[in-house]
Amino acid sequence: MWTAFQRLAAALSILLCLVFATGCDSGPEKLREADVKYQALVDQGVRPTDPAWDEVVAALEAVPKDSRARPEADKRLAAIRGLRGKLPPRPLATPGATGPGTDDSDAKRAACEALAKKLGVADDAAREPLQAALTQCQKELVRIESHSHPPGEHGHEHGHEAPATK
Repeated sequence: MWTAFQRLAAALSILLCLVFATGCDSGPEKLREADVKYQALVDQGVRPTDPAWDEVVAALEAVPKDSRARPEADKRLAAIRGLRGKLPPRPLATPGATGPGTDDSDAKRAACEALAKKLGVADDAAREPLQAALTQCQKELVRIESHSHPPGEHGHEHGHEAPATK
């Protein structure tokens, strides 16, 4: 009889340990709290760069490191931090073309591309003049593109001569 009681007590203690071990993880609750704050900000259309998101970040960081909810909290933190980061810079130039049959805008685009490539490998002393030349090239490209129109479109509306009528 005594051994049966000891076995029952051991089984109950193991069961209680399992119940308390799984019930002591506060991570899922903290993650739910962060989700409520997150959803409220999304519903209001608050931008990720707004300081109101600091509270969500703090709530996600409060999820314990050893919690089973921590991987999900880390994913959400990474997403928020990614949205809060700086945007990548726009490209210095877009590819152009040269040779027979290219129009002025393609040729200018190719010249800007060549300047951008030179700027990428230039030493500090040569960077400033190249940057100025690239900026000027981009301005000229914008001017050329604003006045170039595909066949059939009316370029005279932007300073070109009106097409001759018969």
